[in-house]
Amino acid sequence: MARIRTIKPEAFASESLAAVPLTAERTFFGLLTQADDHGRFRDQPAVLAGLLWSLRPDHGPVGVEDDLAQLATQDLVCRYAGEDGKRYLSTSSPGTCTRRSTVPAVYATRPAPSTTARARRPPDSGALTEQAMKPPCPLTEDSRRVRSTCMSPQ
Repeated sequence: MARIRTIKPEAFASESLAAVPLTAERTFFGLLTQADDHGRFRDQPAVLAGLLWSLRPDHGPVGVEDDLAQLATQDLVCRYAGEDGKRYLSTSSPGTCTRRSTVPAVYATRPAPSTTARARRPPDSGALTEQAMKPPCPLTEDSRRVRSTCMSPQ
């Protein structure tokens, strides 16, 4: 889902952005408006051309593919295959929002942990325990009212 983004003034003094053509720079800035809060988006040049270049039909999917290749050469985007086999890209300057991404993360540097590795994880590594699953106070008919004693440590 597209969100409003802000481009920092320093972006116009970026040496890596200056090394790519203006069309690639515009595609990069457009990616920032289309990517999720973690800077990720599906790697589909035809879709990106429609989203970013709809009023410039002379710059279509082939031009966007070239832009993405040049941005990847300058390490401004990372293109990768997700675990689902689909192609994705990630910008090098993702947003700082804490919302969860719907696009899979890059696993190029470290493979996802296997299910056997997850099963061997110690219980204190963030796994839910019975205590963590208990409500902080007993639920009653009048639970809709907030009680200050409800959240006290047990």
